[in-house]
Amino acid sequence: MKKNIKLKLLCLAMATVFMACSDFLDKNPLTQLDSDTFWKNEQDVQAALTATYSTHRTSIFGSVRGANGVAMDIESLSDNAITTSSYVSYGTILQGGVGPSTGGAINQFWSDCYDGIAKCNYFLDNIDDAKSFLTDANYSKYKSEALFNRSYYYNELVQKYGDVPLVLYTSTIDSVGQLKAMPRSPKADVVARMLKDIDAAIAGLPADRYNDGHAVKGSAIMLKVRILMNNQRFAEAADVAWSLIGDAANPYSLYRNYSGLFFKEQRAADNKEIMFSVIYQAPADYHQLDQYVGSRMSCFPTPQLRDAYETNPNTGLKDPRLGMTIFQDGDPWVNNTKTGTFKQDGSVAESTIPFTKMAFKKWIDPTIRTPNASTLSDQNIVKMRYADLLLLYAEAMFESGQGGDARALKALNDVRARPGVNMPPQVALTRDNIRNERRVELAYEGIRYNDIIRWGIAETVIPQIVFAANGAKRKFDGYLWPVPQGQMDIMQGVWQNNAPWN
Repeated sequence: MKKNIKLKLLCLAMATVFMACSDFLDKNPLTQLDSDTFWKNEQDVQAALTATYSTHRTSIFGSVRGANGVAMDIESLSDNAITTSSYVSYGTILQGGVGPSTGGAINQFWSDCYDGIAKCNYFLDNIDDAKSFLTDANYSKYKSEALFNRSYYYNELVQKYGDVPLVLYTSTIDSVGQLKAMPRSPKADVVARMLKDIDAAIAGLPADRYNDGHAVKGSAIMLKVRILMNNQRFAEAADVAWSLIGDAANPYSLYRNYSGLFFKEQRAADNKEIMFSVIYQAPADYHQLDQYVGSRMSCFPTPQLRDAYETNPNTGLKDPRLGMTIFQDGDPWVNNTKTGTFKQDGSVAESTIPFTKMAFKKWIDPTIRTPNASTLSDQNIVKMRYADLLLLYAEAMFESGQGGDARALKALNDVRARPGVNMPPQVALTRDNIRNERRVELAYEGIRYNDIIRWGIAETVIPQIVFAANGAKRKFDGYLWPVPQGQMDIMQGVWQNNAPWN
């Protein structure tokens, strides 16, 4: 039974491996896999490891060819964006009144994360069988990558659902009989396990700069900081962030071109800012991000996001990041064949310009015309970058009572001083200027929703957002999502759903 479970998981895992690790793939057909012959060489190990990354490439976490949206569209659940798309039911969720049967993202985050956890558990259950033919360094690296991925998926789960089953072995996630008797573990227990695992990952991963889709030490440090910040452990988060920021051998730095982080220059030799991403490579491995964002425009900015960008008192001009993030009325726009500006008259885009008269520019190549057709895009979906770490460090220092430390203020001002941005420095840290800096620096990167949840301000800011041309305003259902009804049906008498669905 256990061998059959493992073989089933392995076949599923191998079916979803991705191009970022194409040099790791076993080229034999899946039908040749056998539980008695697998785990016999390093290529087998690398193939199973690649599968642990596959969840990062689902439509909910990355970008998938043929899907009607991208990972960053979760921003529409925050006060930064609105969506008119049916993509994973974000349009339904933002209007309020969701429940366990809503489906869409509420189901998919749960199922995608546990699918990824299953693949990580399969790998971790079997890696010791390969120890005899792996170098100590590779054994440690491979195991640490799987621990990083499992912690990443659990962090997503607890932020959205609170208490969740803590599944650490292959058989317990696949066997319905055992799962029925498995309670939801308290969030604190899951967090404790994540921190244990991520510490092991930090110790076992190379201190190299990130570059090939595989997590490195910096990726794991960033994830640990996020976990600690999500749980208001600010002093610890500050110490962990500084362990990298203050390291003389720190391989990361802010990149010289803000726009280049999101298209065209992601692979530049001097781009040392990206710490973890989902990597694509056309023409074999691509998505349609330029079409979805630049032509369909179904996820678009709110006036509140636009207004968050400051005016530089030295120049009288708006923060340059506004123009690199958002299309506004009259901006140059290649999808207008009449005036070349962001206006409906003359537009050949797939959809009409949103009622806010704004669209997202970040992530897309503004020189590509994208009318009514799929475009082969291969921008990497950036999940972690150094600017985020610097801003989390500034926040952690402030919230732990160390906001007067010059290192914390410098971290925030370094982000503002990036070449091409050059916003004047803040003279002191405040909660407001830290939060606003995160908002404008990280807009439409899929981070804002988690920020307003962990800050406890979602109930205040969300109802202010108009989501339709008729003036209808959004509703906020709560800080936790309901556990999907399908899971609750299996766990009758074992689980109680989150309030108010309990």
